[in-house]
Amino acid sequence: MKTGENVKTGPALRGLDKARAIELGVRFAMGLLLGRVRLLGSLSPFGPAIVGAAPVGIGAVVTLLGAVLGALTNGPFLESVKYIAICALIWATLHFFAKSAPRWFPMAVTFGITLVIGFVYVWDAGFEVRATALWVAESFLAPGCVYFFAEALSPYAPGVSRERSQAHTASMVIFLGCLVMSLSSVSLFGAMSLGRAAAVVGILVVIYRSGMAPGCVAAAALGAAVDLAHAGAPFFLLSYVLAALIAGIFARTGKLWFVLSWACATALSVLWFWGQTRWIPALYESFAGTVIFMLLPDAVLARVGALLPTDSAGFGFLKAREYALDRVEKCSLAFRGLYDAARLRAGDRPKENVAEIFDRAGDTVCRGCPNSARCWQEQYVDTVDVMNNLTHVLEERGSIELSDLPEHFAGSCQRTERLVAAINAEARTFLTRRQYRWRLRESRGAAFEQYNCVSKILGDLALELGNDVTVETELENKLRKYLRGLAMDASAAVFRVRGGRLRAEIRSGSLPLLTRDEDWLNKLSAVLGTRLCSTGVRDETRLTLLEAEPLAYLVGSASLKSPGEAVSGDRRLCFRTDEGVLYALLSDGMGTGPEAARMSSAVGEIVERFLTAGVAPEQVLTLLSDLMLLRSDESLESATVDLLSVQMFTGEARLYKYGAAPSYLKRGSSVRRLGASPLPAGTAVRRPGVKLSLPAGSTLVMVSDGTVSGGDDKWLRAYLASSAETDVKKLAADILEEAKKTAGDRDDMTVLVVAGEERA
Repeated sequence: MKTGENVKTGPALRGLDKARAIELGVRFAMGLLLGRVRLLGSLSPFGPAIVGAAPVGIGAVVTLLGAVLGALTNGPFLESVKYIAICALIWATLHFFAKSAPRWFPMAVTFGITLVIGFVYVWDAGFEVRATALWVAESFLAPGCVYFFAEALSPYAPGVSRERSQAHTASMVIFLGCLVMSLSSVSLFGAMSLGRAAAVVGILVVIYRSGMAPGCVAAAALGAAVDLAHAGAPFFLLSYVLAALIAGIFARTGKLWFVLSWACATALSVLWFWGQTRWIPALYESFAGTVIFMLLPDAVLARVGALLPTDSAGFGFLKAREYALDRVEKCSLAFRGLYDAARLRAGDRPKENVAEIFDRAGDTVCRGCPNSARCWQEQYVDTVDVMNNLTHVLEERGSIELSDLPEHFAGSCQRTERLVAAINAEARTFLTRRQYRWRLRESRGAAFEQYNCVSKILGDLALELGNDVTVETELENKLRKYLRGLAMDASAAVFRVRGGRLRAEIRSGSLPLLTRDEDWLNKLSAVLGTRLCSTGVRDETRLTLLEAEPLAYLVGSASLKSPGEAVSGDRRLCFRTDEGVLYALLSDGMGTGPEAARMSSAVGEIVERFLTAGVAPEQVLTLLSDLMLLRSDESLESATVDLLSVQMFTGEARLYKYGAAPSYLKRGSSVRRLGASPLPAGTAVRRPGVKLSLPAGSTLVMVSDGTVSGGDDKWLRAYLASSAETDVKKLAADILEEAKKTAGDRDDMTVLVVAGEERA
């Protein structure tokens, strides 16, 4: 190898050796610290556990040496020999079976060796009760720690599953707690424990950067570890948790007030236990920990805080919602700009001049005529006046006749018949061209209006994302507490959707624990303070509940197909949305039979999909009308639309009619006729809905045009005024029977009855 190559690669190798040396030094220190821990005065399961969790190779050898040294430096010699033997046998077994060993093998080896060697010591003690219990506990504790130590020391990736992330965090807490237990026996100046001072610093960092809840968890874990290492009363457990609760209140008021609150809480704990044990060192440790915490730079605290969980939930959801809102708003503006640009270009209409008809006809007929100069030059004004007088005839009839020409003009013109024929031919061409332009302009307008509708739909969706969904945090917490009281492991969400309606969703694998009670819905209503109803759609793990509407609506219908037809051309449907809006639709396809049924069914499907998606009825009907207008270039198919929208919380309603027959609103014995619409869907005419109120006790009857054929509906109004029928299905059937007697059964007939009542 060349000298230049040695010089070039040497630093890289030295850097690698240095990093490896640091890693081995850390593993040796971990083995040393964990090997020194004694639980309940005699147990030391952490040394064997760290050896079992170490990777096979030089790392395991170094860890073994650390654990052996730790066992020798703490405890009686015979006890140290026991754990040295356990650690050595675990290392040897794992070393020889490393390649073919499954993941659970280190835990099994640790359990078996700890159990066997521990049996020798218990047998020598005559199977004394306490020694036997400790032997069994240690035999299971050591392999359990192997799992947690291996998990804590394994590489961690942020993209792992939630369960893996929780397991890694819990393992880290256990591992750090074990290290604190070892350091707690190290005394500084004979006055305070190094491990407990470090625990104070760690707890303060967690509270300050992550919040009260994670801080209390860390305080409980480290306090329990310290108390377990000393086998005494749970002083540090109670002291750390109490101090974490008090200090957590002042975590956002600045470092000074934060550490002062921790120190005062620690002093209170010492006074609390003064009569039993005077924990004066706890005051020194608390002081040292707060001083170290105060000296930590904010940059260090920020980097440590990035590794910790936080108890402030929902901010990420809010930011994601803001991002989605921004995207939707931009899409809405883009479609609006597209619509404006398209309408601007469409506004440049070519001007139509009827004089072109006569100019073209004159060029064709009068060219070569000996009297051409006299008619178009000497008598130009008279000729143009004759042509102008013929313009209104063409506009009315589309053609002219010889009798429409003035006598003096017809007498002087030698080619009157040819001129009339040429004018009529040019007029047909002109009118056809005009009709085509109008039709093209109408189709373009319908297509451009689609952009406008999409822009409005996206704008409404952006408004809903921005304002119309409100999270009910207090009610959500109440629901979670109630579910926990039923021993359910469930996630719950409570919020208000558009219109202010309360919505609650529960996800759990143990929903039967909730629904097995016959009165479960009323109990949940009491918890949330709102009467609830189920959506009716429920699987084994998800339950959705909605605020119950104060009004209920009964819907009944009856229909009769035209004679000789297999199906009816009428389509009726009724549904309600999560916002508490009831929709009733009656559509009549043009004609009868399968084609009419296909058209009315397509209309009903389109309307239902958009309305259940939350699109406003006005926009849905505009989209539908434009779609049918575009389709009419190839087909004259169309269908009527009779749509009722009722807000079930207030009774406010709106009725939309596109070519539909009249509807009838009954309140008591009074019957009000709601007018028909002459034009079906598929025209450029836009009509707003008719506002009305449909409270409890009122009835609305919707009928297809075959039911009131010819517009004669006096019989229907009289029948409704005199009828006392409350069964909506029976009322619809009775109206249909009366219609057969009055109008016959030449067309499809459908009756749809909607009646409001107070919810029971």
